[in-house]
Amino acid sequence: MVSRGPRRAGARGIVGAIVLGAVLLGVAVAQPVPTPRLGPVDPARAASPGTVAAERLVDELVDLFARAYWDPDHLDWGAWGERHRAAAVAAEDRRALDAALGRMVRELGDDHSSWLGRPGEASAPPPSEAPRLGLQLAYVAGQGLVIERVYAGTPAETAGLRRADVITAVGALDVRDVGSLFEANAALAAALAEGPAQLTIRRGRVAFEVEVPGAAVAFRDAAGRPYALLLGDGVGYLHVPTFQEPGVGAAVHAAVRDLAARGATALVLDLRGNLGGRLVEAGLAVGPFLEGDWARAIARGEVAWRATYTVVSRRDGGEVGVARLEGAGGELLGEARVVGPVRFSGPLVVLTGSETASAGEIVAGGLAAAGRARVVGERTAGNVEAVRAYRLSDGSQVLVAIARLEAAGGARLDDGVAPEVTARATVLDLARGQDPPLAEALRLLAGLPFVPGRWF
Repeated sequence: MVSRGPRRAGARGIVGAIVLGAVLLGVAVAQPVPTPRLGPVDPARAASPGTVAAERLVDELVDLFARAYWDPDHLDWGAWGERHRAAAVAAEDRRALDAALGRMVRELGDDHSSWLGRPGEASAPPPSEAPRLGLQLAYVAGQGLVIERVYAGTPAETAGLRRADVITAVGALDVRDVGSLFEANAALAAALAEGPAQLTIRRGRVAFEVEVPGAAVAFRDAAGRPYALLLGDGVGYLHVPTFQEPGVGAAVHAAVRDLAARGATALVLDLRGNLGGRLVEAGLAVGPFLEGDWARAIARGEVAWRATYTVVSRRDGGEVGVARLEGAGGELLGEARVVGPVRFSGPLVVLTGSETASAGEIVAGGLAAAGRARVVGERTAGNVEAVRAYRLSDGSQVLVAIARLEAAGGARLDDGVAPEVTARATVLDLARGQDPPLAEALRLLAGLPFVPGRWF
């Protein structure tokens, strides 16, 4: 029996969205929409207090998408509006209106355009006061608590725990047969409440004990941090879970610099689970491995802008890495910088999963198309639109897919990034101490015809 704990969602906004960068990240106000030219209004519809507002929002959406959507021929925009007008006008309250307009935008089927409605005042939840380790766990009966992910900056990382480690005992309690994830987690929480937890860990065929103190963990913050590990034999491992958070690109440079200083001459860049984020942060993350153009945007059949990374010298002799989004006329659309950029010229393998999307797959595809990286894992999602946020007249917000992204040389990514070597890790693989995609990456880096330790 396998059971999983809930996935911790990072503060990434819309799942899978490519956001253009600092300049376009804020909400852009839509151009004034002309007064709708409506025909005679049915008296029954006029009796609803929300009729005029609903009519206006439908017309504003039609006008906005007709002007801004990356493919002007995607739909008959006028007919699109009429298909959803009646449901919007019939909405009895704001929640029903948002539902109707949400269905209208979802009809586009591009996985990026999205009706947000009027923003609320929701804030991030405070970190739990209960002591935690900073792990994403699954439970496999007869095996124990399987570590699926170690969060950066948490007690688990400090203790050296790794993905595919298995917790077989908490103190004197053998958790391999406690029955469920709930019971195993309860035993772990009870141990942490009393002080550092004594854990028995199985890593492959080796068992060892480690004492790990718990701490309050803000998972919302931890979920966005890159996680780095030196695997041995000169191979560094870097998991980048998102490009959404400001500072992610600079953190990638710092991690690569640290791994190289510790002896890494080859790297595995793990983008499994990366749903995208800010393109300028992704550009900085590309920087250690590739300079120049790395992606471009196509809107209405033309190259609308390009993503580039360069290193410039400062007057004091230092350097700055600059990720830019430049319009077709050279205008600056977005920019991010890192002081003291790092360059890494060693072999690079990128890991992808079927859920790798948006900026995550653009990075993988861009590095592969440039011949800078080999790709191992699963075909990515093929979800490669860039979005911009617009505010409508009543304060409602909508994300509009304004461009389709592709590699700098024109390689299309609509069908996803196809790996050179296909491999997938299941929970049962991890419970056996195996991560097949990572093992295949190590095989490629070592130039071996077989995966070390898998068959022999």
